[in-house]
Amino acid sequence: MYDYSLLPNRKICFVDLKSFYASVSCVKRGLDPRYTKLAVVGDVNRSGSIVLAATAPLKALGVKKMARSWELPKRSDIIVVNPNMDTYIKCSNYITSLALQYVAPEDFFQYSIDEFAIELDSSLHLFASTPYEFAVNFQKEIYSKTRLESTIGIGPNILMSKLALDLESKKNENGIAQWEYEDIPTKLWPIRPLSKFWGISHKTEAKLNQKGIYTIGDLANYPLHYLKKSFGKMGEEYHLHSNGIDFSRISEKYVPATTSVGKSQILLRNYNSYFELIYGLSICYSYTTYVDG
Repeated sequence: MYDYSLLPNRKICFVDLKSFYASVSCVKRGLDPRYTKLAVVGDVNRSGSIVLAATAPLKALGVKKMARSWELPKRSDIIVVNPNMDTYIKCSNYITSLALQYVAPEDFFQYSIDEFAIELDSSLHLFASTPYEFAVNFQKEIYSKTRLESTIGIGPNILMSKLALDLESKKNENGIAQWEYEDIPTKLWPIRPLSKFWGISHKTEAKLNQKGIYTIGDLANYPLHYLKKSFGKMGEEYHLHSNGIDFSRISEKYVPATTSVGKSQILLRNYNSYFELIYGLSICYSYTTYVDG
């Protein structure tokens, strides 16, 4: 359908810091997040307080984010702590400084406090022969300097790198996945349900299902004019994205798709400074770039 050789083929790495809040809370206490069962809750003194974050070993026990403190298993090896946003911000800023050793500020995009993307087109040749080699080395650097694990998605555009991050990297043993345009039929199109795809809400998924669209491949091959008729400008975006096409640049100004904050978006505490507030809001706006609400 498309001649991908004519499309932008950038070198984008999308980085996610695994279980960031819980992991940072572990490291601060001299604990290894890989083996520690730790939960970050809104207030350790309130049994109804919400679990804001949990380490992987605690999640393995069935503990989910947004559970209540009283739902945590009654075990002596589970640690429950209050959040410390100052520490989280300092750690996030430090890792940002590591990334900015390799790219110019305009090639860096802070997607949320624990996720960011970098475009390596201008600087990769100085540090590695391939984006994958860079990702391996950068992942090791983050761990050696912070003891935080990370996953990295690599792609020819922001969309593909984010999908590689979310849908494959976290399943791979080394936490790195690379998607290219030629992977679209085998990795992108089989995705279902549609709401697993970056930018498709459950509400939109239901509307698409009514049209007989159940996989991203179905969406990619659905007539564009019908999508535009039903969804307007977003219909064209759904069509392009389902074909792995994204013309956006990291250097472009980020504009949130919505300015509303729903009940599922919870800040860790009250923030008094503009700087803290921006990082706090990043939690709320992590997925609004392409989400239509």
